[in-house]
Amino acid sequence: MKVDIQARRFILTDGLRHAVHSEITRLTQALGAGITRVSVRLFDVNGVRGGPDKGCLVHAQFTDRTSIVGSDVDVDLYRSLPAAFEKVLRARRI
Repeated sequence: MKVDIQARRFILTDGLRHAVHSEITRLTQALGAGITRVSVRLFDVNGVRGGPDKGCLVHAQFTDRTSIVGSDVDVDLYRSLPAAFEKVLRARRI
């Protein structure tokens, strides 16, 4: 599986990188080996001004050539991250 993680408008810390990899592990354990690629984009819309603007966009591609995108925006990136992955998981199970 290929993994691509990018942070937009801020530096990707080791803690965030670890949190993303933990969510990817949780996703693969739940869905099996059918994932071929996961792209994660972390972003902060307003920069240092604050507010509910920290977001995560997850794009997962599967061996059956389907693609699912999940995203979430929150005041805390560590809450936005699992919420976006959960949306991918729910969409795949439907």
